[in-house]
Amino acid sequence: MKCLNSIAFLLIISLIMSCENNKYHPKPKSYLRIDFPEKSYYEINDSCPFNFKIPDYSAWVKNFNSVKNCNKTIIFPSFKAEILCDYLTLDNNVIELSESFRKMVYEHSFKSSAIVERFWENDSNKVYGIAYEIKGNTACNYAFALTDSNKHFFSGQLLFQTAPKYDSLKPSIAFIKKDIEAIIASFEWSN
Repeated sequence: MKCLNSIAFLLIISLIMSCENNKYHPKPKSYLRIDFPEKSYYEINDSCPFNFKIPDYSAWVKNFNSVKNCNKTIIFPSFKAEILCDYLTLDNNVIELSESFRKMVYEHSFKSSAIVERFWENDSNKVYGIAYEIKGNTACNYAFALTDSNKHFFSGQLLFQTAPKYDSLKPSIAFIKKDIEAIIASFEWSN
């Protein structure tokens, strides 16, 4: 027993003696570096009744086989982001669809710090819409809906395939927001 007490005492003393009195030095503040690509666009022109331009660093794909042909996704692989796009043919229900879309956006309000609305109008192409910038730790950071108020309704939602940390995603959101605005500005109905 005396031997065990001596070994325990020596072990504790050696641990205390091995501890150095290191001073803590905080690391300097650092920022995430993101190298954004140059903006260049190409036109989407397929069998859908619309066309628009998307950036070269994105792709227009059909992600889900169970959805209609014109419900596709714009994927931004280098940002782990995507814009889920839905197309519907109107049947005198533009108000109902617009209200349903608005409700979907405002379901994010419990986690958002602000929702900024912006209206779009292009009379020459008969493209009218609304865009919502959703600030805060939400699943959807930007959403938009476009219509001709007669036949067509197109919507998109920007989502990131990562945890919603707004402060970290803010530079990427701002970068892709400009691409979404270019999509809206170049949007045309085919028929």
